[in-house]
Amino acid sequence: MKRAAAIVDALLFCAGAALIAPAAAANRAWLDRHVLPHMFLSRDQQLLWWWLERGAALVAGLALIALVRPRVVRAVAQGKGPALAAWCLGAGAAVLLSLGASELILRATWWRGIDHWAATEEPLRRADARLGWTLVPGRTGRELYRGRPILYHIDAGSHRVGDPARPVDAARPAILFTGESIMLGFRLNWRETIAGQVEALTGVQAANLAVNGYGTDQAFLRLHAELPRFAQPVAVVALFAPSLLERNLDDDRPHLDAALRWHDGRRYWRLQRLMKNVALYRSSAAIDRGIAATRAVLAETVRAARARHAAVLILVPCFAPEQPTERVIRRRVLDEAGLPYVQVMLDPAWRIAGDRHPDARADLAMARAIVVALRRQRPDPLAGR
Repeated sequence: MKRAAAIVDALLFCAGAALIAPAAAANRAWLDRHVLPHMFLSRDQQLLWWWLERGAALVAGLALIALVRPRVVRAVAQGKGPALAAWCLGAGAAVLLSLGASELILRATWWRGIDHWAATEEPLRRADARLGWTLVPGRTGRELYRGRPILYHIDAGSHRVGDPARPVDAARPAILFTGESIMLGFRLNWRETIAGQVEALTGVQAANLAVNGYGTDQAFLRLHAELPRFAQPVAVVALFAPSLLERNLDDDRPHLDAALRWHDGRRYWRLQRLMKNVALYRSSAAIDRGIAATRAVLAETVRAARARHAAVLILVPCFAPEQPTERVIRRRVLDEAGLPYVQVMLDPAWRIAGDRHPDARADLAMARAIVVALRRQRPDPLAGR
């Protein structure tokens, strides 16, 4: 009994230490290395979440060593080891069964109906084998957000347009906009969006290729498919934000690597995806791969635009002040590659109420910065009205 008690004692101590040591080592420098900026979480919110997770691990480790370990060791020494082992096996089986049930629930069709992002958010999306998803074409999506009606007119080519009677015309001169919900103009009407305001300032048709939820590589894949269709591409404006790099590391959707090779999405357990969102952790190697792939995709975006004799610009929106982690990512992705970009510092108050997306004031500031930067490259076609 004494030998078994000593073995249990050592195992429980090691288990507790295995919780305490990583929590103690996960200081602020560790956080900055492994937790990327996030569009929908401020750094303060990330810090709070990190403190809670770190504190929970420390408390669990200390409780295991100081409270649980003595009692279990004493019980084993008194000959109650087999009963404890049976209880542990039963508890382990219950945990496994509950995890299996949770996975089945997350995979159920009715659960997807609760998943607002996937099922009901306007503008609606549909699955696409190469891109992951695209906007449902030929419809107008309507959203009433905080009493304000928002209309998403989507033409037959899955572009957002200002008027359903005037779809994008690939034969006319056009400025192509690529990106995700910021470039799409989420929860803004067309005239308030970046593309709509650039079109109003320059008089050049805006072709908005952006789709909610896209990573930088998905935005490029759509541009790569559509750019050859346009007879007179005046300019290409791509969006990159350090707070969106996290999205570029996802491999559960079609994606590109640093060599621009296409890969189908990996299959994950739904619980794995959930835990990834809770933990927020990314390894240094994964972050390095994501930065390399993002840099390669943006460099190819620039090359493809210039091959069509179009001006090209990478828009970098940043709600002031720029965080140190955002600055490092921006420099690694853009400056080290010598890519043409304009960073637009935005007032933190310029967000849609109850939403972290930029509002019409922010989009106007970005539109003006885009026009100024593009006119330096192609003054004649962008002379404006």
